[in-house]
Amino acid sequence: MSASIWRRYKWWWAATIGLVVCYGLLKTYQADLNTNLNMEADQASAVGASYGLNHNQQACMDKSLRDIQGCNSFACGVLAGRFIKACLENAPSSVGFCEDVPAFTVEKDRDTKEWLRDICFEQPETNTCYLVRRQQQQICSS
Repeated sequence: MSASIWRRYKWWWAATIGLVVCYGLLKTYQADLNTNLNMEADQASAVGASYGLNHNQQACMDKSLRDIQGCNSFACGVLAGRFIKACLENAPSSVGFCEDVPAFTVEKDRDTKEWLRDICFEQPETNTCYLVRRQQQQICSS
């Protein structure tokens, strides 16, 4: 009787084993991907800090906006955010850098939304531009 049950449900067992193997492979791939992204993010922070030591805040922003051209992935946005944050924290102030920048709030208020819309309108990488500019907003509010 047990042999007939096995034959009757062998497709189910094969599918279950296949799903377990795929799940294991996916988890391994995801762990490797996260490890690589974390290493690249740490490297982007180090490069940003180094750049900031030798350039002012406006130069950091200009470089970030150049570097995000063609940036449309999550990983790219993370790296751009880490670079600009470290760069701005280490760079000397720039005259006019914080001019017309609204105060930072965790929840974007109306002024912030309008400022981001206006300043990032021409950028094809709008979400990454928002991320970079929010870092500017945070620095200018501190």
